Amino acid sequence: MKILCYRFIAPLPLLASLWAFVFSPAAFAGKQFEIFDGQLYNGLYYPMVDIIEWGEQDHELPHMEFHVHSKDKPVDISLVAGDKGGKPVLWIMYDLKFRNEHVCRHVLAPAQFREGMKLYVYRDNSDADYDNIYVYSQPWTKKGRSPASDYTMPTYERCLDENASNKPGDAGTASAPPVAAAQRTPASTPPPAKDGKGVPIDYDNTAVPFSF
Repeated sequence: MKILCYRFIAPLPLLASLWAFVFSPAAFAGKQFEIFDGQLYNGLYYPMVDIIEWGEQDHELPHMEFHVHSKDKPVDISLVAGDKGGKPVLWIMYDLKFRNEHVCRHVLAPAQFREGMKLYVYRDNSDADYDNIYVYSQPWTKKGRSPASDYTMPTYERCLDENASNKPGDAGTASAPPVAAAQRTPASTPPPAKDGKGVPIDYDNTAVPFSF
């Protein structure tokens, strides 16, 4: 895979205009869209979560893997198979228990995933750098290659945040109210950037960057 980078050098008048916009009050009027890429959004740290589709090279049905780079503050994930615009998706609720926050997103899923189907989910916390959550459309028959075990997901809850991408038609349970700034856990130091960041896997509501 090739990643092409282009450098754009703006003329001085345009740079001055951009500088004025960035530091104007209007530029900060909206809430930043939180992406799980190990950066700060709206003053809070969101750990890196790599979402990867695997399997076809092993002549298997593709499955999804969520690499959660947050060993010090574990993150739970609730997943529901669904459909959006005629495309298979996984509705995701990230449960950041360390600060009582839920974040709802969705991401494209392999073609065999269908709305309402049972998901087979496993978790492997043995890697020193990240926890791996595997999502299959059928029972995993090669569990011996990894210390992964069955993973009981938390109950999916709709999120009330303005940036939420909720599973449609499900009233669910309201997410916990935002925690006061003074009660929030201090953000940890973001990890170094990785190649491939900034390439969206989602198609209309950018959920999580895709990287290897």
